[in-house]
Amino acid sequence: MALLHFLATGRAGKDGPVSVYALHVNHHLRGAESDADEALVRELCAGLGVELTVVHKPVDKKKGNVQEAARELRREAGLGVAEEWGCDRIALGHTADDQVETIFYRLGRYGGLGALAAMRACDPPWVRPLLDCRRQETAAYCRTHGLTFASDSGNVYPGYARTAIREKVVPAWEAALPGGVAAACRAAEVATEMREVARFVVDQLLPPMGMTAAAEELQVGNLRKLPPAVRRVLLHEWLERRDREAASRAAVLAVESLLDLSGTAVRSVGGGWRVVKEYERLYLEREPPREEGERKVEAGPGWRWAKDVCGPVPLPIPGEALWGEAVLRAEYVSEFHPPSSPREAFFDAASLSSPLEVRGPRPGDRIWPLGAPGRRKLQDVFVDQRVPARLRAQVPVVVSGERIVWVAGLLSSEEGRIGPETKVIVRLSMEDRSRSA
Repeated sequence: MALLHFLATGRAGKDGPVSVYALHVNHHLRGAESDADEALVRELCAGLGVELTVVHKPVDKKKGNVQEAARELRREAGLGVAEEWGCDRIALGHTADDQVETIFYRLGRYGGLGALAAMRACDPPWVRPLLDCRRQETAAYCRTHGLTFASDSGNVYPGYARTAIREKVVPAWEAALPGGVAAACRAAEVATEMREVARFVVDQLLPPMGMTAAAEELQVGNLRKLPPAVRRVLLHEWLERRDREAASRAAVLAVESLLDLSGTAVRSVGGGWRVVKEYERLYLEREPPREEGERKVEAGPGWRWAKDVCGPVPLPIPGEALWGEAVLRAEYVSEFHPPSSPREAFFDAASLSSPLEVRGPRPGDRIWPLGAPGRRKLQDVFVDQRVPARLRAQVPVVVSGERIVWVAGLLSSEEGRIGPETKVIVRLSMEDRSRSA
């Protein structure tokens, strides 16, 4: 109310706007109180001769952070109405108290450089003319000019963390250190400048190394070459530019911990996001929810949810089996020749029992690879062969009795080796269903 009156009555002087329009967003979160707020704004705008647009954007209280959802709806509405009116600036009523509350809130949640960064007085199209004012100053302005203003009951709702910060932390801070709120705001401005310096360094230093903070994915080898401080600044910027509003220090360190791990691994970075390392690739993706039928499977040093492509199916000799998107065939052949591709393999028929079984990988699976001194965990084979964890459930495993004889497309078992005593040879092969159709 203070901001609207200040701008609409020309008290900003030559620095003020040429014309003023008003937008009120009714979220209908407080029933009659929300409608009373709307009526209050309508009355003031009518008295000031200011054109007003009212939009109704209800917020579902059952879905996530209500305050954040409402804020996003207001920003969206503001951008839409500003475009409709042809306005190049959208004025917001944030004060120094809002600034400090935001800093304290982010420090408690994120603990990164972004937590200290300030809202800006001018961040086009957004402008905050009252950012240097305390909240009590805006209230005093309203009383001086006879403006009726509302007190939002949501601001004292005890279920919001910001309420405790507003009612307890900020007053205690100011009482212990008079002028502390203003000092914190100045520190936030410095942090904002330092963040810009960090971004400049990242943008200037890293492209010659083939890396940018805006990249879809990063290369693990290049990250390892960076000094730790530079690497962490890059990871912080990379997380924030990849749909993470405020990356935490914990998230940055979680990503950094992946660099020394072999194979494939995953780290959650909060907010429904996770970082995936697939050998030399590092990328960010949404954490998938657990679906019906999924189970925990090993993924490097951690685990993930995975679903079997389909259940076990028999593979007669001779004959074929359809498993997922793969067609596997078993046939007798008259002679052996070196496999033309990983999609075929040859075995001593005496080592196989018909029918064979085709299934997906299972926890604890082991195989005796051809030419190896003994059995190995299938998990380790996938790591050595650089098979991404997200694709491992799609690899067909051919089993004879209790023994894995072929991991289709990867390796054969020593227990099916063709030797001088071999009399009958079986050829196993695999192709995509689309090719066989």
